[in-house]
Amino acid sequence: MEKKLVEVFMQRNFFIKYSFFKNLEFPSLDYFSRKFILVSAILLTIGLTTSIAITNIALTIGFVGLLTAVVSKTFKFKRNDVPIGLLFIQNLLSVFGIDIKNSFTNLNPIRLFLPYFVLSRLSEKHKAIVNLLGLVTIFTSICIIINAFFGHKITDLLSAKHIYFHFPPLQANSLWSTNALATGSIMMMLTLVFITLSFYYKSIIYYISSLLGFLSLFLIQERSAILGFVIGVILIPFFVKKIKRKHLVFYYSAVVLVFLVFLQVGFIKQRINQAIQYNKSTSIFLRFAQWDAAIKAMPKQDLKTILFGFGLNNADKAILRYKISSFKSICDKYSLHCSSYTKLNGIGHMDNLYFQILIDYGIIGELLLFASFFIILKNNLTARPISKFSTAFNKSTTIAFISFLVSSFFFSAFLYIDFVYFLMYLLGLNESIKIWDSSDIINKLKYM
Repeated sequence: MEKKLVEVFMQRNFFIKYSFFKNLEFPSLDYFSRKFILVSAILLTIGLTTSIAITNIALTIGFVGLLTAVVSKTFKFKRNDVPIGLLFIQNLLSVFGIDIKNSFTNLNPIRLFLPYFVLSRLSEKHKAIVNLLGLVTIFTSICIIINAFFGHKITDLLSAKHIYFHFPPLQANSLWSTNALATGSIMMMLTLVFITLSFYYKSIIYYISSLLGFLSLFLIQERSAILGFVIGVILIPFFVKKIKRKHLVFYYSAVVLVFLVFLQVGFIKQRINQAIQYNKSTSIFLRFAQWDAAIKAMPKQDLKTILFGFGLNNADKAILRYKISSFKSICDKYSLHCSSYTKLNGIGHMDNLYFQILIDYGIIGELLLFASFFIILKNNLTARPISKFSTAFNKSTTIAFISFLVSSFFFSAFLYIDFVYFLMYLLGLNESIKIWDSSDIINKLKYM
């Protein structure tokens, strides 16, 4: 009898001790997916302008998060993903190029658009991410300013890269970008985003990031980025209703005054004069020659090449002779002594996104590009964001995107992976903020 009582007592104690396991609810795959995406978004925000190593780690974590979402059946393609899908298809057109192996050695379309899908699926901490982006903008701007004035190259320990010092006496780049054009465009878009947000929120982060971003943009000295920035600043009053009509004169007067002051700075004045007096600049003639070569060469190709292009990085040999011929004729027309054609050894850099897409992906690729950009603009302009913050960020992103479209007339944006990553990041973040906002109680309750 006593033995049975002991056994019963031990069984009861065991049941009491371990019964809590029955009530435990382990996190779902969807939970893990959202946390992976959050971590990836944070690391991408830090790494996009500072470290290629952090960026790669972030993309890997983000890919795991998206894959987990697919397994848990919570990942779905949305209507707003269509523009990115069109750009993905455009990249695949390289299979019709003249050297498929060469094209896909330099192309990874899945990885290229990962930042968009990671950020567009972010469901929390949006304001924190934007504030972090502001701090990263401040840090990057300070690095650019230090390099420009003191020539000190701040080493990125994780990726063993440096700030790129390109055009003396004053010009600087980001921490891991290899081209001042890409960095200039990134800083242009970031500065416009935070200037626009500053009209909605009194934030010291937004104010400082706007100011330092503006200064670093001019130190980078890329005219295409400065042009895009001017367009963006002109557009701000049309998007921000807080600027009343009676204040427009003051706003534009202040803008003109600031630009006039900056134009008095020696190196900036020199770069602007080179653009105005284009008939004395061989570098500008080189761009004319590149565009003229694309226009003359494409109609003389076979139908497949006209429709689908040469493929990424394949047009060098086919168009080089047209480029040299155009450059020589332009130099002769303006009586310039163009002693060397060494810069003509690669048509891969058209310094124009739209001509670049034409030669790389043909007419089909060009149509896909225009369709993608049109849908992005349409979606942003007709969006009905759920909060003040999502409204402000959507408008700031739209202004930055339009400025990018303008600057792309002088910049082959999609040749630079760091810029493509950033563009996809910004578009994805905007899409998620349109739907999910940290101030939206209904979305919070959904996951409680």
